Amino acid sequence: MKRTSLIIICILTAMLMASCDLRSETAKRDMEKFESSPTPPISPLPTATPVDPADIVKVDTGTEGERISINGIKKKTSAVCSKFNRVLVNGDENEITVRGVCSQLMINGDQNKINVDASAEFVFNGSDNIVQFSRYPNGKEPIVVENRPGNVVEKVSAVTMTNKDSKRKIVE
Repeated sequence: MKRTSLIIICILTAMLMASCDLRSETAKRDMEKFESSPTPPISPLPTATPVDPADIVKVDTGTEGERISINGIKKKTSAVCSKFNRVLVNGDENEITVRGVCSQLMINGDQNKINVDASAEFVFNGSDNIVQFSRYPNGKEPIVVENRPGNVVEKVSAVTMTNKDSKRKIVE
């Protein structure tokens, strides 16, 4: 009798164990994440706009001139990058024109308006600045590092940049 009841208990225990799902509710929810989830469609990468050969300026990036610093508030001034210089602007509400090709244009201030022929990199440590450039150094898009929001970098035609100082407005 003992033996028969032991066998019956073992069989009932085995049936009970087989009918139960031993996973916890947390494990079930985690597994449901992986069951029959649809694969999202792959969207195509945007195609880069080709650079117009007329907008490319060749520069020797191996040589770098001295750093050019422009300091002040509400100044109207200009500078020339003759040897792939770094330009540092410290101040607010300046209007600056930079001729030549610069390695970097760093702006530490707010509400500056800067026209530059070309620069490999723009770094903004201020806000509400507007930078316009007309050419690409060695055909590459400039790197833009924006440490504070609200700045604008825009490509304008070389003709517009050349005629900014005159009273005529030419738009291509």
